[in-house]
Amino acid sequence: MDLFTANQMMWTAFFVGNLAPIIFLILYYFGFISKIFQLFIIGIFVGFTWEIPFGLAGESFHLILINWPIDLPLARNITYSFIDSLIFLIGLGLTRLILKDYNFLYQFQTKALIIMIIWGSLSEFIIDLNGNGKLWLFIENWYNPVFVTINDNNLTLIPQLIWLFAPILYYMVILKCLKKNY
Repeated sequence: MDLFTANQMMWTAFFVGNLAPIIFLILYYFGFISKIFQLFIIGIFVGFTWEIPFGLAGESFHLILINWPIDLPLARNITYSFIDSLIFLIGLGLTRLILKDYNFLYQFQTKALIIMIIWGSLSEFIIDLNGNGKLWLFIENWYNPVFVTINDNNLTLIPQLIWLFAPILYYMVILKCLKKNY
């Protein structure tokens, strides 16, 4: 049983993804946040590392199954990068909640990285389980094989591998950037 239709998922992604940078910018401008804004921006750029190539690869990598409200090149992928950054921030929040301190933002901690990897992989799996076949369809081929099929939904390997490695890249960039400001 599907919880949301493709249109509901698309509009949710559109509004959440595009309102997030506006809200963060307003909060930053009025001095309510500083480090979180920096962490959000870092997450966007990390998200660009796969979202932009996905958009440029086009139908050789995935099919878009539902029209995006803004018909501009890469608009969907930029919005998805905003959402990716929110996923990173939620991972940081979970890490903070579990470790009960912010030290992991300034000094490498294996536990922190493991929490972020688990969160990233789990969130990717859930997003693909719900979005693949509704909003997009990843093409199965030699470099992107199906690793599991659930309810006739073939989930491919590359998106899952990305979220295995993306938290590592995000965490390393955070450590480098925040260490300079600490």
